[in-house]
Amino acid sequence: MKKLILTAAVVCLTNTAFAHDYPGADCVAPIRPANDQNDRLWQAFLNEIDAFRDCTQNKMEWHQSAVVAHQQDAKLAVEQWNEFVRTKLNAPEDFPWPPPEESPKQ
Repeated sequence: MKKLILTAAVVCLTNTAFAHDYPGADCVAPIRPANDQNDRLWQAFLNEIDAFRDCTQNKMEWHQSAVVAHQQDAKLAVEQWNEFVRTKLNAPEDFPWPPPEESPKQ
């Protein structure tokens, strides 16, 4: 039973640690063929260029959408904190405003 729990914990932590990694394959730039006169090699190179461009475009779009999601999450976290401070932490009954006047110290 302990092994099962440990395994589950490791899997969960591993998934969390890599949650921000781009889910697609790494983009690898093509290598220009040494012989520019070989039509078959040149066409393969052009196809690899298209694939590389598509890969980098997809990766950029994924990261840009992640930025939007992170900004929304950050804004929500701040709103939750501010709501807590306004309603629970600095409740009016705890800190009346304006504060009552204190008697002068002698």
